[in-house]
Amino acid sequence: MKTGKTIHVLTLSALIGTMLALSACRQSVDVPGATGPIATESIKTEPISTEPVRLTVFKGQAISDDEWEQLLVQPLKKKYPHITLEPLSGNLQDIIASGVVPDLLTQFNGYVTDFIPFNILMDISPLLAKHKIDLTRFDPVYLDSLRVLSEKGELYGLPYSTQFNALYYNKDLFDKFGVEYPKDGLTWEDAAVLGEKLARKEGSTQYVGLSYEHISRLSSALSPDIVDIKKERATVNNDLWKRVFELGHRINSIPGNVSTGNDEFIKNRRVAMYATVNLFTKMIDAVKNGLNVGIAQYPSFKEQPNVYGYVDAHYMLISKQSKYKDQAMQVIELFTSEEVQRLSARKFARLSPLRDPELKKQFAADLPELQKIDTAPIFKSKPAPAPAFSKHYRGARTTLMAKYDEYNEGRIDVNTALRQAEEEINKAIDNAK
Repeated sequence: MKTGKTIHVLTLSALIGTMLALSACRQSVDVPGATGPIATESIKTEPISTEPVRLTVFKGQAISDDEWEQLLVQPLKKKYPHITLEPLSGNLQDIIASGVVPDLLTQFNGYVTDFIPFNILMDISPLLAKHKIDLTRFDPVYLDSLRVLSEKGELYGLPYSTQFNALYYNKDLFDKFGVEYPKDGLTWEDAAVLGEKLARKEGSTQYVGLSYEHISRLSSALSPDIVDIKKERATVNNDLWKRVFELGHRINSIPGNVSTGNDEFIKNRRVAMYATVNLFTKMIDAVKNGLNVGIAQYPSFKEQPNVYGYVDAHYMLISKQSKYKDQAMQVIELFTSEEVQRLSARKFARLSPLRDPELKKQFAADLPELQKIDTAPIFKSKPAPAPAFSKHYRGARTTLMAKYDEYNEGRIDVNTALRQAEEEINKAIDNAK
């Protein structure tokens, strides 16, 4: 039987311990890149469970089966063998309606706001603090392009790869027509003049001098908005979009010149210059079979030299409904680690969002078929900050591109195209409310 004195000592010890614990829980920590100290009251201090757990991952951004296996499955087996992943593809609304809310999601920053109606986005800053994730490893432009989508600068996830733009050209066509290869630092006007020398017809084959893929890609270096995220109103009937429309039409007005997709450059080989995103892994078989590719710096606007487009990055996010947020954070931590990012760059020719310059040197290093291609021009340009993409962006972009086609084909003038685009986008927004 304990004496009264003993009980008093034990009670005092317990009280002191409780006070110390509460004090520790109420401390704040600094997260590199965050807007300020993050209170750790909400961060649990108990060890992270190593019990087997299966996390569902919505693949909003395409990841090939080979990438999934080598960049996620195998690294997890090595470092966190208790974590396994279940990929989910298809329509997110249908997935959630079936009773499954993904633990993790992947998406391009332009479509992250698609998730807003499902109320699944969460600020991962407390998890970043708990797991001691160093945000200074990332180029801040990629973090800012996600923060701009939220009301208070929250960070919904981390980037694991990013797009780049380049000017791909078919050396054999330049040689065939006796034209010098494109140089780095071309403006769009320069590229259009060069394209005029290569757009010609021989026999039944119409060669395209310059293709810019589509009008949205052409515009991206100017970081144009389509819908104001706060006002939920279209922002396309203006001089900026008029300039972009007229530039696209100028290029397409070259006799025989049209905008094309990947196959016309890679497979059919009738496009002399193709301005687009990362084609490296798509070109492997074609290069094996004789496609003679060169790369030049992506054309720029005069006032935006050495800028190839706004941030077009791929992110992994954690849903607020996940019961395994710590394990989900461990997946993101591993996916963005130096080791996995190096493998991603070397074997899958993905550009890393990390600041480490060594990763640029590793780009496509394990793809022998592409070793003759000089990749230096890719890194002479940088991305511009991305606009704050509205949840209406996807539909609005489709409307805008359709109106451009009407203008480009001569069915309406540029002012009418932009005015009608603005009206139709606003009508769609109102109908969605």
